[in-house]
Parts: sequence; structure tokens; C-alpha cells
Amino acid sequence: MKEKNNHSNSAFLRLKAEKLLENEPSNFILSREGEILASDLFGSQIISKERSLIINGMFGFLLTDGTKPVFNLFLENVFSSKDKTFCEVILSANGNPPMDAKLCGKVSENGEYCLMTLTDITEQKKAEKALTESQELYEDLVSYQSAGIYRVLVKKQEKGKSIIESASIEFVSDRFCELLEVDKNKFLKNAINETLSKIHPEDLQEFIRSNEIAQQSLESYVWEARLLIDNRIKWLRFESSPRKLENGSIRWTGIAIDISKHKQDEEVIRNNEEKYRLLLELATDAFFQADINGNLIAVNTSAIEQTGFSRDEILKMNIVDLFSAVTLLEKPLRYDQLRNGEIVKSERELICKDAKPIIVEMNSRMMPDGTFQSFFRDITERKITEKALKRKLSQLEIYYELAITRERKMIALKSEINLLLVRMGEKTKY
Repeated sequence: MKEKNNHSNSAFLRLKAEKLLENEPSNFILSREGEILASDLFGSQIISKERSLIINGMFGFLLTDGTKPVFNLFLENVFSSKDKTFCEVILSANGNPPMDAKLCGKVSENGEYCLMTLTDITEQKKAEKALTESQELYEDLVSYQSAGIYRVLVKKQEKGKSIIESASIEFVSDRFCELLEVDKNKFLKNAINETLSKIHPEDLQEFIRSNEIAQQSLESYVWEARLLIDNRIKWLRFESSPRKLENGSIRWTGIAIDISKHKQDEEVIRNNEEKYRLLLELATDAFFQADINGNLIAVNTSAIEQTGFSRDEILKMNIVDLFSAVTLLEKPLRYDQLRNGEIVKSERELICKDAKPIIVEMNSRMMPDGTFQSFFRDITERKITEKALKRKLSQLEIYYELAITRERKMIALKSEINLLLVRMGEKTKY
């Protein structure tokens, strides 16, 4: 009998709920316990079930385990408050993919029902997740890269106003402030002037002028600037790209990179190159540098003195122009050996500007940059001396041979005299 009365009461509640649904814009009518008493067509469609199959069912059964507690609290708040109550849950029913949903509930006037609407926010959640991931990626990129990031807005310039008066720094990363060695909070209060105060006084006007040129041309900006911080020189390279806004302003987004080490290395290389050039100029041997085709690209003073050609004349020549065709036929230039990494030593007759030939000893090699370098030592006097020594030696050898021959003849003559004396019965003389 009691079971029959409960069934009658439940049927009565459902009937009232269906009547209420006709007048209230809701998707579901729920009891205090969360039982679905009535549902409109949209409500049943969104959970992919016919209305007849969800009536009398518990709405909580349609939710994931993780969001059931959220829904239970939501239901309590609906019946304990006269205001609208909201929550977000995940539906996972009828084998369908999980669906993010936003629930909005309010209590009916008689306090017996929960009038609830459901909004599918799955795409919104995906978009929020994608946005969050994008923001996290952006924060990682900004926070963990070695370059400092900045963004400058230059308002449409009025006549008579400089770019400095029209510019404002909208954003700087922590790394940017580290590079300028400034406190971020203090820096942003007067960022433009703070930045300019760090630029080396000798570079400041050119730095401002380069920015004005970039602003007018709207071309990507690249500038290497010296900073003067606590009497220390620090080099930064600024790179930025412009984007013109509808109101005529220009937004510049860029990076700042510390290139101090690079500049120090350049200085060391430059000093070494200067020392190398000085050594070449002081060298007594002639120095020639040629490109991959043998065209001369650099010589020292000794090369000019040795050949008699001016520097301009030599730098218009190919190295083969220094030798006669006969010399090159007898002793061709061995580029093949040079390209194999060999140091090639050779002697050739060089033709000077006045047509006077000299003999040079060449030491040549190929450099890592593909050029060829060769030192020419004038050995003409040495060759003349060697030739004279050979001639003298030849003469001495003749004199020696004559002396030896005479000595041998004298020995033979003395031997014959002694033999004759013996035959005559006399004593030998020698």
C-alpha cells in the first residue's frame, strides 16, 4: 500500500514538473535528490537519449565520477539559495565522448524543484585549453631564451615631435631588464629615458637617428649598440620588426641580444690580424696572396720592391704573369698539390717589371678560406755564388788531378832511376 502511494506521489511530481517545464525555459526539472522529473527535447538530444529513457533516472549517473561531487554541491546550493547557481561538469553517458557542460539552476517558486539549463561548452573548453597551452608556451619562450624581448609603440608622429617623444615601451621581459641591468618595476615607469641613459654617449645620436630611419622606412631594424653601465662597456644587438596599426601608430616587436663576447672575440681577431699584417709588412721575403683562380689579392712591401711593380699593378695581375711561358712549361704551378694540403717548395725565374729576371725560392700553401699564400725569397745572388763556387771547385778538381798525375809520374821516374842504378851496381838514390 505504501509503495503504491509513493508511486502515485512520484507520478504526481512528474506531472507537475512537466506542467512547470511548459512555462519555464529549462532543459531539465530535477527533484531535491537529483532525479530527472522532466526534460525538454534539447535536453534529451544533448545527452543522446530519448526523454522516456531518462525520466526517473538520476542526473548524477550521467556524469563522470570526478564531477559528481561538484554536481551534488551544486544541487544543495540551488535549494538553499534563491539566486541562480552555476557549475561545470563533464557528461559521459551512452558511450558518447565526454562532454563539458555548464549547468545553471534555480529553485522553483514552491521550492520543490530545480529548474536547470545545460550548455555544451566542450569547444569552449578546448579553446581555453589551447589558449592556456599557448600562453604557457609563450611564457616559456619569453622566460627561458637568452634574448630579451621588448615591444615599443610609436604613436603617429605629430609635426615637430621626435620619435622619442612619440614612443612608449609596452612590454619588456625579465631577460631584457637583466641585459640592461635595471629593476623591472622601476624601469617601466620611465622606460624610454632609462633605455637611452644606458646607450653610450658617443652612440646615442646615431642610435636615435637609426630608429627614426627605420620608423620612416618601416623596414626591419637591426642595430648594434654600446651600453655604458657602471663604466663598463656592454654590447647589445637590437632586432625588431614593425607592424602598422589602423590608427597610424607603429608597433615594434623585437629582441635584444648580448654580443659582448662576440665583440671581444672580434677585437682579439682584429688585433691578431693587425699583428699578422705588420709581420708581413716587415718580412724581408715577398708575400703574395691569390684567390682560388690565382688572381693576386694582397701583397706586402717586399713584393713591390722585389718585382718593381706598384701595388695597384700587382693587384690587377694573376700569379702566372710573374713568370715566363718557358718557366711555367718547365715548372708548372702545382695547384693540385696545394689543394691536397701540401706545402710546395720550388725555384723559378721571375720576370720583374724592368724585364730583369731573378731567381726566387717559393714556399706556397692553400689556406682554410680557399686562398693561396706564397713567400718569394730572392736567391739570385745565392745562385750566382753557388755557380761561382761550382766553377771554382771544378777548377780545383782539375788542378788536383794535374798535381796527382805529376806526382805519380815523379814516383814512377824515381823508381826507374833506382832500378837503373841497381843494374849498374851503384847505390839507389831514392
